[in-house]
Amino acid sequence: MGARAQWLGWALAISVGGCLALAPIAASAQPRPPAPAEDPEEQVIVVTGTRTERRLADSPVITEVITRQDIEASGAEDLAAVLEEHPGMDVNRSSISGANLRIQGLDPQYVLILINGERVGGRVNGAVDLTRIPVADIQRVEIVRGPSSALYGADAIGGVVNVITRRPTQPWEAEAHARYGMLDTVDTSARAAMLRGPVSASVTAGYRRRDAFDLDPSNVATNGSTYDSGTAAGRFEWQPSRSFSLVASCDWLMRHQRGVDGGAGGAVYDRQNLTETLSVSLAPEYRFGPALASRVRVGAWYTDYRDQYSLDQRNSNALDQFQETRNRIGQVSAQLDHDLGRGHLLTVGAEGYYEGLAADRLRAGSGDRQRGAVFIQDQWTLRGALPRLVIVPGARLDVDSQFGAAPTPKLQVRFDPHRAVALRASYGWGFRAPSFQELLLSFENPGVGYVVTGNADLRAETSRSVNLSAEWRPRRWLWLTTNLFRNDIDDLIDTVLLPRANPAEAERYTYRNITRAWTMGVELSARLRPRAGVVLDLGYTLTATRDLTFDRPLEGRAMHRVNLGVQLRHARTGLEFSSRAAVVGPRQFYPTTGPAMAPLYASVDARAAWAWSRHGQVFVACDNVLDAGDPRFLIVPPRVAYLGVTIRR
Repeated sequence: MGARAQWLGWALAISVGGCLALAPIAASAQPRPPAPAEDPEEQVIVVTGTRTERRLADSPVITEVITRQDIEASGAEDLAAVLEEHPGMDVNRSSISGANLRIQGLDPQYVLILINGERVGGRVNGAVDLTRIPVADIQRVEIVRGPSSALYGADAIGGVVNVITRRPTQPWEAEAHARYGMLDTVDTSARAAMLRGPVSASVTAGYRRRDAFDLDPSNVATNGSTYDSGTAAGRFEWQPSRSFSLVASCDWLMRHQRGVDGGAGGAVYDRQNLTETLSVSLAPEYRFGPALASRVRVGAWYTDYRDQYSLDQRNSNALDQFQETRNRIGQVSAQLDHDLGRGHLLTVGAEGYYEGLAADRLRAGSGDRQRGAVFIQDQWTLRGALPRLVIVPGARLDVDSQFGAAPTPKLQVRFDPHRAVALRASYGWGFRAPSFQELLLSFENPGVGYVVTGNADLRAETSRSVNLSAEWRPRRWLWLTTNLFRNDIDDLIDTVLLPRANPAEAERYTYRNITRAWTMGVELSARLRPRAGVVLDLGYTLTATRDLTFDRPLEGRAMHRVNLGVQLRHARTGLEFSSRAAVVGPRQFYPTTGPAMAPLYASVDARAAWAWSRHGQVFVACDNVLDAGDPRFLIVPPRVAYLGVTIRR
């Protein structure tokens, strides 16, 4: 316990010590200003919780927003880094599929990742690699916890993360960013944008690389891969009038990873993984009615994900492999938001979804599925004045070409007994159809000695979820929230080891609906802004889980997690400091060698910057200050220090 206590002490010291060291500077910048009539943070327009535009302060669904200012202060370079220090966000970097996200103790396949309201394709093992999404073009990130299948369909049992991209606000904008650090880390990006009358457009491009890292020098295998990645994105918007707009976008990503793997009998393999993603979308929108409060939005979106994986055995070609995966997803949608008057805002919509997968790992080589859906929701404001009451019933019906109809109703209630207090409750159903891999996989790893096959008889998973939350703003500078949650999942899909026909046979695994499970807990967070330029974030998450089939906790979930954050800004000198820390409790794992408990760990990032003018900033930073990580349960990059510069026009 002495080592754990020391880790926690260092985490607190670095985060809070930086605050104490620089707080006098921030405090001397200017006296505390009078409280504004409206908090600018509450004026942010959010869309994820209800699929309609609402002020954050008025949202009937508790929605967390990570702003552009928060992102820049953190020094994050991708979505994984943005989320991992945020309260309640469990980012797992120890996965072969990259960094993925758990919410409320639920695995990544139950968390839906969106960009501007559209699904991100290219899931690997059910997860979206969050490091694929760079921050250069992110305006804000909206997080909704709990069941959202009634609005978004499959995969939204645990919650939704929606990335909103940047839009130009000036006639001409330009920005360039570069940093260099240990492990030969290079991050560069550039953005140019324009706003001329009814037309706005932006182009963003970036390049990133990092050397491999090895947490276990006793063997030649690397724990983290060398990678190079390039990104490019374009956005175009035409708004000839207040009532009509047309938005088109195109995104491209290339990521090349290289590493060394060890196998049975001392075999060594050079591994390469080349991933390419292309996404395009088109979304016209028409507004009508009094104050243009009603709208019709139509959208079409397509993504093409290609993954090439090769394994080259050194000094032999007996176990060489090459596998290609091609995932194509297309979606069309139409949504009507209509103000009916008398406090009713009606939302109705329909979606059509197509997914095709061609992969060497599939038994049949390829598969496809179609899904259609209709949904309806009524945001009913019974009382607009205090005490305010808003009730949001809704339902969705998905019809899957393989799994038939799946209804997902929901009910959300918001009650404001006081201007500083908001109480919310929600109950909803959710479902997740088995993935192509779970249905059709046929994969053999001769180096390690196992085989995985899919199961075409799998059933869709279903869930029932409850969230109860309270939000309290006793002062303009203090915001407190608490959220209680419970998720019950039936027909949970899990891997099982099949009995061997003879001892010489390789281990064989498959998927079955064998598990019922639940997760429950409480999420507490506080944001304090005691003076201009000072922001403190505190968070604590208690997550209890149970696999009811095996009567044990679910694997890899920490019961306790603490988050600490500090942001300091001195406007007169341009100095900034930020630090974020996460202290994560022990986690249970179940390897074939027997149950094992991973120890508590602490992760700390720190960043200091100086803006010599509104056009430029230099910074120095360090990720993973405490050098947390181990080759078995916490495969994360070691301590990395870097410096960089940002130039803006």
